[in-house]
Amino acid sequence: MKEYLQEFRESYRYTPSDFEKLGGIWPLRVGQNKAKSNYIVGPRVIDCYSLHFIISGSLFLSHGNEYVKLTQNDIFCLHPHIKYSYSIVEDDPDTPLRMFWMAFNGTQASPMLKYIDVSEERPYLRNRMTPELLTWVKTLFQLIAEKENNAVIRLQVTLYNIFNMLTPLTVNSPEKAHANEWLKKSVDFINTHFTEGITVAEAVRVAGVHRSHFYNEFNRLLGMSPMQYLMKLRMERASGMLKNTRLSVTEISLSCGYLDLYSFSRAFYNYYGLSPSEYRAGVPVKVNPIDVRSTTKKRNKQNVIFL
Repeated sequence: MKEYLQEFRESYRYTPSDFEKLGGIWPLRVGQNKAKSNYIVGPRVIDCYSLHFIISGSLFLSHGNEYVKLTQNDIFCLHPHIKYSYSIVEDDPDTPLRMFWMAFNGTQASPMLKYIDVSEERPYLRNRMTPELLTWVKTLFQLIAEKENNAVIRLQVTLYNIFNMLTPLTVNSPEKAHANEWLKKSVDFINTHFTEGITVAEAVRVAGVHRSHFYNEFNRLLGMSPMQYLMKLRMERASGMLKNTRLSVTEISLSCGYLDLYSFSRAFYNYYGLSPSEYRAGVPVKVNPIDVRSTTKKRNKQNVIFL
């Protein structure tokens, strides 16, 4: 580390490529230091985010209207355009103030910080440094310091792993969590993967709650069962493809998450009261597809493939 007036410091700047900026977050600077007795930074503002990891010692942080003492294994974040300053608490040769830091930006930067419970109002985490987290921080530092070629993906992986290490653990059981949280997670899962042959059991596992609780809350809050919701998405996708593409019925069935033409044709008929070919030909729908509860009724008992 190079000696400066108030510290010993080693730092490196990083210029993200256009490719990296297509992602959600990218590094801008990394550094490490050992503070001297007169160490003070600011007051000033920056135009990015900067996470600081306290390896030893302690400091006073002033960030916006917040003033707090932070010590070894604490982490704090500087937010863009918010005035901050920080200074050493006391100079102790046995436990000097030492830090690593990483500055970053990106469209996911603010949501990522909120995800790890860091905000403008409370820009720090208590006692969150671990040996594993420090290893990832040092890896990011080395990748940028050494300017290794073709390290873009490794940089991204390392950066996201640092945030992964900071993800808070849930202390309450999932079923006691607010229903909107796990329900949104499961609905997002279904919305994203409904064409991939997923099952309701997989959505239950994503939610992390008991199956009966999942079904009851899903019905109560969405007004339909998980299977009916999954069916609704698939049928709406299928009907759109039948009307707007020249794909065969078999190709559409496979594109909507069905393993074969028969299971798709039967499901389509149960939902609309028409075969896929009849629907494509413009035959009027025989049932009200909006009432997805009716899809559980058997409307056709014949083992016929509707071509």
